[in-house]
Parts: sequence; C-alpha cells; structure tokens
Amino acid sequence: MEYNPMEEMGFSQDKQFVCGNLGFISANNNARRMCARLIRNGGRLFDVISRYDDLVNYALNREEVHFGSTMKMILPFLNAFGATDHWAYGFSKEDLEIFPGSDRAIRYIGNLLPAYINTCSYEHHMMAVCDAIGFPIGNVSCTQASFDAVRVNKAEARELKSISGMIAGLKLPDASSSLEKAVSLGEEDTAIINTLDSFFLERLPDMELAETLKPVGVMGQNEKAYVLLEIRRRTDIEFSDTVYVGGDSSDGQAMDLVRDNSGLSISFNGDERAVRSCNIAVTGNDATAVAVLTSEFYNEGIEAVFDLVENWDRAKLKKYPCTDAYLRDAMLKASPRGLPSVRKVDRRNVNDIARESAAFRKKVLR
Repeated sequence: MEYNPMEEMGFSQDKQFVCGNLGFISANNNARRMCARLIRNGGRLFDVISRYDDLVNYALNREEVHFGSTMKMILPFLNAFGATDHWAYGFSKEDLEIFPGSDRAIRYIGNLLPAYINTCSYEHHMMAVCDAIGFPIGNVSCTQASFDAVRVNKAEARELKSISGMIAGLKLPDASSSLEKAVSLGEEDTAIINTLDSFFLERLPDMELAETLKPVGVMGQNEKAYVLLEIRRRTDIEFSDTVYVGGDSSDGQAMDLVRDNSGLSISFNGDERAVRSCNIAVTGNDATAVAVLTSEFYNEGIEAVFDLVENWDRAKLKKYPCTDAYLRDAMLKASPRGLPSVRKVDRRNVNDIARESAAFRKKVLR
C-alpha cells in the first residue's frame, strides 16, 4: 500500500503527480551501465536491443509479439555474465547519479501532492534511487526482476556470450529515424530485426532458461498506462488533475491519457515519442522547472501553466506572480547561464521540438 503523508494527516487531495525515472530523477542509464560493466561491448549490446525494442513496438507495431521490454531482453545476457541481485543493488548504489535539481523538485512536489514513480528501471536501481532522494518505495512501479531466479546452465551461458558478441557487432543507424511510422527501414534496422527475431522469437523459447524468465514483469508502454489507470482508480483523481512527467518512448500512452484529458503532460528531456505525447516540453540541465510548473498547476490549473510558459524569460519571470516566488527564485539561481527551455507543444512546432529534445536527451544521459 502506498504512503501518502497528506492522507495520514487527514487531508484529501484533488491533484496528483506521476513521473518516470530515467532522465528526470536518475541521470545515468543504470541498465546500460550494468551491461557495460559486465559484458564485453555491453553498452553497444544494450543500444542494439533497445533499438530493436523500439522498432518492434513503435515502427512495426507488433502487438501480437510481446516478449517484453529491453529490460527483460537484456536479463539473460547479464545473468550469463554473472549478474546477481546482490551485485545489481550494490552496483546501482555505487553508480547512481541524480539529475541536478530533481532531488529538490521531488521533495517539494511530494510535500505538495501525492507523488508516484512509474518506470521500467529495475527494482534494484529504484531502491537505490529512493534511498538517495527519500522517496517511498511503495509509491514506485518498476520492472520486477530477480537475477538470482533466472537459471542459466553452462552450455546456454556460453551460447549467450557468443550471441551477445554477434548482437553487439550489428550496425546502428547513423541518425535515429522516426518511429512513428515504418515507411521504410534501412539496411541497419532490417539486419537488427532479422538477427534479433531469430534469437528472441525462435531460439530463446527453446532454451531451458526461458521458463525462469516467464515471471519477470514487463514495464512497456501498455503497462505504464495500466499503472496510471490503477493510480487513478485508487486515488479517485482524474487525469485532468494529474501531472505526468515522462521522457521515454514507453511513457507515451500514459502521457497521451493525461494530455488528452486536459491534464499537465510534461516531456522532460524527452525522446521523440515523449514530446509527441506532451503539452509542455522542457529541455535543460536542471529539474527545478518541473516543480515550478507543477506548483502552478496545483494552485491555479492548466491555463495558468500555459500563461506561465508564455512568459518563460528570465526578466519576465522575475516579475511574474508565481504561486511560489521562493521556488521560482531557486530555479533562477540554479540556472545562471540560461533557463531550461520550456515550450507549449502543438502541431506547428512538435517536429522541431521533438528533434531538438531527442538530441539533447542523448547529450545529458550518461
């Protein structure tokens, strides 16, 4: 059962906050760095599998093929190279990098309204994140996976190690093409699909380890939307009164639900899919802007947020009647060289913002 400090004090809430983790709270891609630490060319292996995951889900739209997300697909490779639950938690604590300003933003928002994290990150990583920022783990939905429970025999471990090298050797496209419509796929993407289909859809189901992978929970875009629906059911707070902050492609459906019901859907350093599902796009090196936007939404509503965004300029913001002037000043102080870019997204500017945000995301994620 999730913990809500306002309810504990006898107060009811009419608004709520839901966010992802990667790029907003955690500055480092924990799963990719796990692969890089344990597996030869493991970062490349992760990138190719992640590209395959995006192609299958968003370009080819294979709803009938639901092996899972990148987090589930990399699990047998990590296991073959020696990952354990104890190691994963220790590595997550040691390697953790909190995005600048997110600690302050989450603490501020958590004192203002019910807050939840909805992420595909491993539970090991989210335990470390929650320890670092003082967030209740009971309010986190994430990938439930036990490395210890995945059984890989010696022969299959050798095979997985060999296959990991083959996958890591595949070429990635020079520039990430749009995943909204699969008009045509280049040679690199076609090779990725053919090679990984051969393993994940044909070879893996026949391996002994396949049975131990079945209990691993998936946190793809459908599951994240289900989590949001379940939060609404429990809290009885509508999407129109919800803030959702996302940055991954897998956040798209949940962000659509909030945006399409006149809630506040924020892409924070988001990829292309996240930007296309938001009404406000933020790109920058400090997360305090999210707390400023959330405070305005909480106190004054969505139209006040849009008005604030229209005045998103240092000189104007200094005079703007924000609902929390101290928070605004903290944001201005945290970004002396330039404020984060905050823009209202519509059909006229979405392509440009999506391209700029996706490029910025690649720069800031480590």
